[in-house]
Order: sequence, then C-alpha cells, then structure tokens
Amino acid sequence: MTVQSQSHPAKELPGGTLGERVRAFAGSPLFQGGPEVLHGPNPYRRMLFPAALAEADFERPLRPGDWPAHRSLAAHRLLGTWYEAETVLLPEQGLAVLHDDFDLFYGRELRELREGTVSELERFAFGCLDEAVDVSGAATPEVLETYFRHVVAEAAAGPSPALTAIANARDRESAADLYLVQLALDGLTEASAMSRNLAGAYGPEQSALFKIFIDEFGYGVYDAKHTTIFAKMLRSRSMATHVHAYWNFYLAGPLATNNYYYYLSRDHAKFFRYAGAVTYAEAVFAPAFVEMVKVFRGIFGDAVDLHYCDEHAHIDEHHGRITRDQVLLALAGRHGPRVVPELMRGIAEARLIGGWFEDDTAAQIQWADDLPRHRDLARDAEVTGTRRVAPAPGAPFGTRGHDEDTVLEIERGEADLITTPTGPPERLERGDAVLIPAGRLYGVKPLAADTAWLLHTAAPG
Repeated sequence: MTVQSQSHPAKELPGGTLGERVRAFAGSPLFQGGPEVLHGPNPYRRMLFPAALAEADFERPLRPGDWPAHRSLAAHRLLGTWYEAETVLLPEQGLAVLHDDFDLFYGRELRELREGTVSELERFAFGCLDEAVDVSGAATPEVLETYFRHVVAEAAAGPSPALTAIANARDRESAADLYLVQLALDGLTEASAMSRNLAGAYGPEQSALFKIFIDEFGYGVYDAKHTTIFAKMLRSRSMATHVHAYWNFYLAGPLATNNYYYYLSRDHAKFFRYAGAVTYAEAVFAPAFVEMVKVFRGIFGDAVDLHYCDEHAHIDEHHGRITRDQVLLALAGRHGPRVVPELMRGIAEARLIGGWFEDDTAAQIQWADDLPRHRDLARDAEVTGTRRVAPAPGAPFGTRGHDEDTVLEIERGEADLITTPTGPPERLERGDAVLIPAGRLYGVKPLAADTAWLLHTAAPG
C-alpha cells in the first residue's frame, strides 16, 4: 500500500476579539447539538449552544461575583472541550462511523483556533482568582503546614451543602442522580489532568505523584481503574456511562472545578500551585465520600453500587498522607520559602472552587426540587424586559442559565422544562410561567410545532 501526502492550502483562522474567536470555534458542526436531551456515545460532539453563546460578553473578564453568570458557564464549557482535545478520547464501541468527527475534533483547524485562544480564555475565566485569594504574610514550611491542617479540619467538620440538599429533597433519587452527573465530569476521565504533571525530572515528589496516578488507573488492571468502577455506580442507577452523555446537565461550578486542574497543569509555571491544590483535594475527598456513602445508602439501600465511594474513602486517606508529606511539605522543604506562597495559593484556590462546586450543585438541586413554588413566585414577579423565543421545528436541545432572575412564560403551545438528568420534566402549557433564578441551569423541549415562550427579566426583589 502506498500512502501519499497531500498539500492543502491553509484556511485562514478567524482573528478579532475573544468573543469572535470562541464563537467561530462553537460554530463547528460538532458543537451544534441535536434534539436529544442526552448526548449519544460520541465523545467529540457536545452542545455549546451557539445561540446562547452569542449573548455572552467576553470583553469583561469574570469577577468572583460573576461565577454563576451565563458567560461563566459558556466559558467553562469551551475550556472543558479544549482541555479534553489534548487528551485521547475514543468511543467504547469503536470509531466505525465516527472517523470524520475524530478527524474534525483533533484536526488542524480547530486545534489552531483553540491553541491561539486558550490562554486568553483562561485569563477570562480564572483571572478572578487573583482578586478572590490573598496570600500574604509569613511564608515558611511551618506556616504552610499549619494553614493546611486548619483548612482540612474545617472541611472535615462541615457538612456538604450538596449532600445536605439531596438528603432534604422531596425527590431524593433525582437529586442524587444530579450529583452523580457532576461527579461524572471527572469520574469518567479521572486523573487526566494529573497526567500532565508526571513528565520531567523533579525528584522523589515526582514518584509520589506517580503512585497516586497509578492507583487511579488500577495498577494497569482495567476492571480496577477508577473510571471503570465509577461507571459501575452509574449502571446501578440505570444511567448512561459513556463520556459526556449528561453534558447538558454539567453546572458551571463543577465544570470550573474540573477545568481548574487542567488550567494549572497546562502551565508548568503553576506547578507549585497545582501541588497545593491536589494536596488539598486528596485530603478532603476521603471524608466527603464517607458522607456520600451514608446519604446514598439512606436513599437507595443496597440497590446502588458504591464501590467507587468506598474505594475513595479508603484510598484517599492514603493519598492525602502522600501528597501532604511527600509532595506539599517535601517541595516546600526542598525548594525553600519562595515556593510556599504558590503552594498556599493552590490550597486556597482549590478550597474556594470546591466550595463553588458544592454551592452551585446544592442550589440546582433545591430549585429543581421546588418548581411548584417557583411557579407561584413567577406570578408575583415584577418584570423589566421581555424577549421571545420561537425555535424552529426539530431545533437542537440545549441548556443554559441567565445572569438575572428570569420568568419563563409559555406564549403558545406546550413544552417540558428540564432541570435534572433523570427526574420528571415540568410540563408547561400556554400561560404557565416559572421563575428561573439567576445561574440556574434549564432546557426547554417543545412538544408542539408552534411552541414559543417569553423570557421576562425579573426586577430585583
């Protein structure tokens, strides 16, 4: 067989503003979505909601108070897609008819557009951490250890807002599934960000990180790999296990949390920050999974496979000790006080973003579980502006949020309001309305060809 290389003229890449470039990327056929609520087993296609993306203002970087904003969700969907394009994603069923999508996802045009924009989008999405986290004062290994022990003890003492919301929900099963979906964002590609910090030569700390990495991959045994046992947990809930089946239901906080570790790992100047962040994460995972086991057993009994949680409750105690003693404190001792502020910043940022994961997930659970009350609130809301949405028949399904409280009112036809991946949708008919708080994720699936709805901006209460 003879293989000849062909020369193709380079396609001119879009220039212009950050917004223009990300919208050009999202304009690819891979990211238009389809009518289905869940994505099929194709890791290259995911809905970036180009119509809603067009509303996002990318000229003003996010500030700490902007994290629930629609443009934050849009930015982190893009970053998550870009980071994953630097990993190997192959569908379990084989490429078969997906070769063209594979070529497009990893191809030159999208790669060059991504590579020419990712640093700027990172600054847009994560620059606010410089304002939100202040690391000042004495910088010694002793101060670092004291601070680390304090924040870990604080995390272990406080209940998880998301798990508390699940336990208090009326529909606890749907709430629990929504939480599983947020974990699936990392759970089905676990340790991918960590792999970027294993190359090079930096002494015993490198070997310590590798010990954790190989644990995550089941010591080379596929059935013991953490992603494999996470999929078992999903199957026990009759949920899909392919990568990003639930893309439409990833919240901004969990997306940002997952992206944060890629963000640090992509830039090795942030290595010490990564070391602090991963040490904090490993230290707080074990008690979090112990709490998760209690909550999920209380809901499902033995009907759910919690091997993944039991494994992490055990192994993450070990990983917590390794990262604290053999990575965090070892790096501080070896490289001196100058690296301590970066190590501390990583701990503080991971703590902050982990809190956003919890708060965002808890708020979504509480809202989705209480839609009848938000119908009542919609009737009493004062509105300041209105726009109309009339999708064409067969339009793709996508989810989004709003920067302000918004009243969604069905103008004609009927539709399902979808707020959770497995819970029953909220049926809305002509004249029905529901209040969507700022930052809450939702999708609308029309049930009649002429369905249209109004989005009223609610006045601050």
